[in-house]
Amino acid sequence: MVKRTNQIDRTRNAIIDAATDMVFGTADPTEFTMQNVADAAGVSHRTLYRYFPSRKYLINALGAAYDERLETDIADTVRDSFDAWTSSAVQLADFGSLTETDLIRSMAVTIAGGEWRTDRDDAYWALFRDEFPHLDEQTAREDFAVLRSILWSMQTVFMRQRFDLTPAQVASGIDRALKPLLSGIRRRDHEARK
Repeated sequence: MVKRTNQIDRTRNAIIDAATDMVFGTADPTEFTMQNVADAAGVSHRTLYRYFPSRKYLINALGAAYDERLETDIADTVRDSFDAWTSSAVQLADFGSLTETDLIRSMAVTIAGGEWRTDRDDAYWALFRDEFPHLDEQTAREDFAVLRSILWSMQTVFMRQRFDLTPAQVASGIDRALKPLLSGIRRRDHEARK
């Protein structure tokens, strides 16, 4: 049993290592396909799908493995509290600044393949729905999409590069944008409660 578990762990790690190299290492991130990952990991395409049923699962596992490599993960510090998440602009801007190259390479994979990392979105969605339980599903999804796009580390990279801002300026702008957005969401939630 232990021998089989070790083999399973080794295979899974080989797949994640191959995917990591394709996204963050020396490989071309636009060639991040399931077949190329399987080839680089030395496993069959079928074996890869046994471990990761779709590209989305592989991307989520890759993101989680990347988070573990970082000394601090912004998601860990804000995932458990809506208030911590919505006041994380400084942390996001700093995180985006420190991991800019990796974020850009991972964005290339996302755009090329059309699959996004969703595990963080799921965690933040749960916080959002707990905070605003009275919003109908469609309104909640729309408001969450805007909030999530503002509070996204890649967004801080776009803002810094495109508008030549410092991380502090990005954080300040995000904070100013959040106040009226959150106020409007709270108002809609309050009206829906009536």
